[in-house]
Amino acid sequence: MNANSPEHRVGHDVDSVDQVSSVTLLGFAVVGAALTIALNAMLI
Repeated sequence: MNANSPEHRVGHDVDSVDQVSSVTLLGFAVVGAALTIALNAMLI
């Protein structure tokens, strides 16, 4: 099934197919930023 077939478009969006959801990516970004700030505070 390719991206141009109708079945690909029905009932599916970027967050529900074979990619990581945007909420999960946002969580990783927040945790990564917090860890970076914490490590920076401990090392300096």
